[in-house]
Amino acid sequence: MLIFSFILFAWAVYNFPAILIGVNQIRRKNADEELWEDYTVESLPFFSLIVPMKNEEKVAGRILRSLMKIDYPSDRYEVIVVEDCSVDETWNVCKQFETKYPKRIRCFHRNFSKGKPSALNYGLKFARGEIIGVFDADNLVKPDVLRRTAKYFENQEVAAVQGLLSSINPEENMVTKLIHYETVLQYHALLSGKDKLGLFVHFSGTCLFIRRKVLVEVGGWRDEELSEDLELSARLAEKGHFVKFASDIQSWIEVPSSFGQLLKQRVRWFRGCMEVALKYGKLLKRLNKRCLDAEMFFSGPFLMLMVLATYILSLFNVFASIRLGTYTSGLLEFTSFVTLFGLFVLGIGLIYASKPRKINNLMWLPLVYFYWAFLVFVAFYAFLLIVFRRPKRWVRTPRTGVVKNHQLMESLRQWEVKNP
Repeated sequence: MLIFSFILFAWAVYNFPAILIGVNQIRRKNADEELWEDYTVESLPFFSLIVPMKNEEKVAGRILRSLMKIDYPSDRYEVIVVEDCSVDETWNVCKQFETKYPKRIRCFHRNFSKGKPSALNYGLKFARGEIIGVFDADNLVKPDVLRRTAKYFENQEVAAVQGLLSSINPEENMVTKLIHYETVLQYHALLSGKDKLGLFVHFSGTCLFIRRKVLVEVGGWRDEELSEDLELSARLAEKGHFVKFASDIQSWIEVPSSFGQLLKQRVRWFRGCMEVALKYGKLLKRLNKRCLDAEMFFSGPFLMLMVLATYILSLFNVFASIRLGTYTSGLLEFTSFVTLFGLFVLGIGLIYASKPRKINNLMWLPLVYFYWAFLVFVAFYAFLLIVFRRPKRWVRTPRTGVVKNHQLMESLRQWEVKNP
């Protein structure tokens, strides 16, 4: 129990500086920073944007329409759609856009489906760009996404870039609001801080960009992985490649709107993360802060199992007829302090990272805590699937096409006013 408490406290303390620095970055960020203009069309990199789709008829048109509005020379990027054995109208929607934009969109149909990583590898075969980008079908991107990304790749040490993800439907219901706050803390605060400290930045499945030569060097995506983005991130770290987090490259994603959808999504995420952690424990052999931080990140779901153990002991201490000893009770109280400390860190993040910044955001902290408790049990279920060697299933999250984000709509409106 002492070891559990110490590890959990160390974990909270370890991430605290990154969150504080990330929050400070957000506070100082000028949202209207100007793009550089000193370039020639020939000097801009050619992008191949791969969009895997399966049964995405409700959102397919939106992402393709968004990608066609990108403010970047039309002959310097292409969109590759991999339609992965859909049973709805996804293929017809994609073909309509291919017909309308024959020089910019290419669509490929597969008669079988093996999951997202397999679809990405299939699209990579046809990609012509020196920079490979990945977007999910539910995404909505800012028009300046490629111009800002190209600027980061001017630095030859940058092998890949992960953009900022925001929720497209935070105002749909309580579930989407909680996931929105989680996204704010993870991407707006924590990853910003880690990037500033030169620590491990992981891919998040979408709005990611990687040099083609680097992607080919490491062997593309692994078809059998449940979290292909995390596994690729681990391989890049293993090879010493640098991934940059770019908070000014923004994409909006549709988050699950029910606990059922959330459960299926997070089981896949947690199981995938645990399997990557077990597979890449060898990263500790590389004595540098980025690999060490990568191991700390991948150990997250296993730490959640420790949290579950403290929950069970606490309930036993409260309701069991046989009381635990003073020593154990003291450790449980210390663990409770660690939890409060974690909520304090979350509160700082919510105040500064959320827009608009309101002290009222703190009222969500109790719900965030129960949401966290729910995820702890999800992590335990994912762990059991590994222990009992249950078959892997790449389960996609259903999309509804709902847009419930007033800030997003206002941001896009302002962009259209400035760029008629």
